[in-house]
Amino acid sequence: MKKMNIRTFVILLVAACGISALTGCKSENYPVYTRIRNHADEIRVINTHEHQRLPEAYGDYHFRFYHLMAASYLSADITSAGADAGNWELIDSLGTDQLWDVYGEALNHSRGTSYYSHFVRGFRKLYGFNDLYFTRKNISRLSKEIEENYKDYGSWFDKAFRESGFEIMFVDQFWKPFNTELDDRYFALVFQVGPLITESGRKPEKGDHLKSVYRLAAEAGHEIATLDDYLAFCDTLFRRNIRSGAVCIKNAQAYERSLYYEDVPFDEARALYSRPSVSLTPQEIKKLEDYTFHWMIRQATGYNLPVQIHTGYLAGNGNVLENGDPLKLNNLFLKYPGAKFDIFHGAFPWTDEFTALGKMFPNVYLNLVWLPQISREKTVSTLDVMLDCVPYNKILWGGDCGLIEESAGSLEFGKDVVCEVLAGRIKRGLLTEEAAFDIVEGIFRDNAIILFRLSI
Repeated sequence: MKKMNIRTFVILLVAACGISALTGCKSENYPVYTRIRNHADEIRVINTHEHQRLPEAYGDYHFRFYHLMAASYLSADITSAGADAGNWELIDSLGTDQLWDVYGEALNHSRGTSYYSHFVRGFRKLYGFNDLYFTRKNISRLSKEIEENYKDYGSWFDKAFRESGFEIMFVDQFWKPFNTELDDRYFALVFQVGPLITESGRKPEKGDHLKSVYRLAAEAGHEIATLDDYLAFCDTLFRRNIRSGAVCIKNAQAYERSLYYEDVPFDEARALYSRPSVSLTPQEIKKLEDYTFHWMIRQATGYNLPVQIHTGYLAGNGNVLENGDPLKLNNLFLKYPGAKFDIFHGAFPWTDEFTALGKMFPNVYLNLVWLPQISREKTVSTLDVMLDCVPYNKILWGGDCGLIEESAGSLEFGKDVVCEVLAGRIKRGLLTEEAAFDIVEGIFRDNAIILFRLSI
């Protein structure tokens, strides 16, 4: 036998140590992780943010796999990879084999993303899908199952909802924000106030076709001539939503403007509202919106409704990312210590700033909603830092999806991440299993019950 040179010996030794370390890590962590994960699966989950709607709300389509893909976050990655995932007419007109020819390459290019992985997880949970990736063949099989399930979506939704482990979903109906009718077997109402803020700076002139808030007010016999009138009708909507069981208000204006809301005096806002909206500069319109959101926070505080705010990354393809910087909200957190702010999405990519705000302000709660889908690995590191910095009764979770398959995947993905972080902290001697059980119960259920004062 030839003598082994020192360089080869060192390489083999390092490799052996590395394999041993990896194996040791797995053998030590896996049973702990499994116990925490099993405990998580026993929790009836309070999902603090969703956009669930009936399939027909998307249009008159014959739902199969590629329709679900088009309605999912994965569609943004497919578009980034070079295929137009938003072409619903094309998707509805072609067979699954033809659609693989259109989308297969972009799907394959997206196999590494969290949007892709969490979408897969939903089919694993609900359809017994065992593959790591989508292929021409397994998509054809899934499409047949989806088509069958969607023949009676109500029954399918009920089955999938319960199999996924949900108890209730908070639903933000941004596509019809003034609707207060929801099936309370599954859903809790979120009062989407974005349109009310936006329309404060877009008052119609006499003879204009009324739309949005102003049409709703006219239908209710509420005349709006002054800012006082406008705010009085907004309060009517507050009370209508509360009677219908609203658990919070929601502001998603980062999709259209900065999250910095200046503290505008009432007299200045009233004077601006009295002028024709077409005469206002963009800066003056922003001042009206700023005043209105401050007013909304005061009303929400008076009605004991938490304030949910979209921060960070913006869904879809193309927008002004800087709008979502959570530090722009700092003045609101200082001015309204009695309000309870539930800020969303880990404010990705400002995850450290997000965590710091939760640590600094007792009235700021940190919601992991959608963050695992954006980046699983960033959520692992972010949650670890959050647990270093913030009491865990201030951490919540939500799915932020439109159809039940994706919501099921988002919950599975969220549980995976939370349990992985907790198992790692136990291994490092930072937690006991008993404390980890408390934390997972808090994130997926108990913290939401307390913050939103749920009668469950």
